[in-house]
Amino acid sequence: MTERHVSARDSESIPDVPQRLADLAREGAAVAVATVISRRAPVSAQVGDKALIHADGRMEGFVGGACSREIVRRQALLALQGGQARLVVIVPGASAQDAEHAFAERVTVPMNCASEGESEVFIEPLLPPRLLVVVGHTPVAQAIATHARLMGDRVWRVLDDDEAAAHTGEPDVVPFSELAQRLTNLPAAQRARARSVVASQGHYDESALEVLLRGQPNPVGLLASRKRAENVRETLRMLSSFTDTELGRIRGPVGLDLGARTPHEVAVSVLAEMVQLDRAGKGRVAVAPVPPPVVAEPATAETPPAPVTSMLSAVMGLDALPTVQGGTATDPVCGMTVTLPAKHAAEHGGQEYAFCCPHCKARFLKEPEKYAAT
Repeated sequence: MTERHVSARDSESIPDVPQRLADLAREGAAVAVATVISRRAPVSAQVGDKALIHADGRMEGFVGGACSREIVRRQALLALQGGQARLVVIVPGASAQDAEHAFAERVTVPMNCASEGESEVFIEPLLPPRLLVVVGHTPVAQAIATHARLMGDRVWRVLDDDEAAAHTGEPDVVPFSELAQRLTNLPAAQRARARSVVASQGHYDESALEVLLRGQPNPVGLLASRKRAENVRETLRMLSSFTDTELGRIRGPVGLDLGARTPHEVAVSVLAEMVQLDRAGKGRVAVAPVPPPVVAEPATAETPPAPVTSMLSAVMGLDALPTVQGGTATDPVCGMTVTLPAKHAAEHGGQEYAFCCPHCKARFLKEPEKYAAT
């Protein structure tokens, strides 16, 4: 990457910084503001000079020459990754640089350029509210949403379409049938920072996990026992195209072991684990410290996530109830009594079968002859 290409990609002037920041805030973009707060000549930047550094490494503004510029770019990306402001002291000399990490508050960086000037640059990351997707119409899901809002998160409460119909007019409610498209429509920077937890407690865990694993890149929490979480992973393994690595993004059971019992205590344990992962840098996609700069390409429409075409979509079928009607039936896999009409049903050999959960239905579809005679 040459300096000529960097200059072609980056802008050296910001006519109206407050207006530019307001525009970026409306777009939901993540950006770091770098401000020169002190200098010792000879340096090309002046006190008060500013630059904006975007999550993809683009820079607008001026905070120094080629050497200082790349130092500030790198440190700004680390600040965006950690979500924490830092003071960067740029000094001449070849001494070892401070250990770099996303949560440093002060970093001294040696610069070996010929000018031998010094400068201090304050870098402040400005991040849009993080999106938390909470799936489920359960007391725990409601408690997680409530506490997340108090933490400053933007919340989507995802309910199946019938449940969502009873909450018409509530701005944070998202019908399940719209979730995939809503994720697709998010700006890439927001989708990269999204967090999610599935707390439907067995009602539509598998369907929600499939959409979330395909629609955003971060780990997905699952409120379930260890045994139940493994059953859910096995169902997805049997009926979807997910690899073991992709299924490894499911964090289940989600939450720190606090001995929680009430919905609000469980919510605290779930959100506490998310904070812990964020601070350790494990709960999100890392921003590359120095992304390879390239000459800007013409803007193109973002490729949407691949449509859900696996067998799982047929297994879950949330859009319409099966045709089984009236009374009760016995799940041929586990023997549980299922109230009709059943949410999960399948046909085999001209006979309709009802199931208590998608896992039993998946096991039946894998080996129908084994269970059909039951």
